[in-house]
Amino acid sequence: MKQPVADIATEAADGYVLCQDCGHVEPWTADRHQEREACSRCGGQFCGCDACNELARLAVQFQTPDEVKP
Repeated sequence: MKQPVADIATEAADGYVLCQDCGHVEPWTADRHQEREACSRCGGQFCGCDACNELARLAVQFQTPDEVKP
């Protein structure tokens, strides 16, 4: 089911998606959120719902320097 454009614009402003298989975090995009783009690490599906977005924010917040990609 497609989201209305207004909802996508609001959510995409500064969000993240979370891989449901490996927990990898990527910046939010409509393609990732709507499962049209797979995780670059494991090929799993992303979720960008509010709950996953908040979990992804925490994961990013608590990354150690060696976990951050250059």
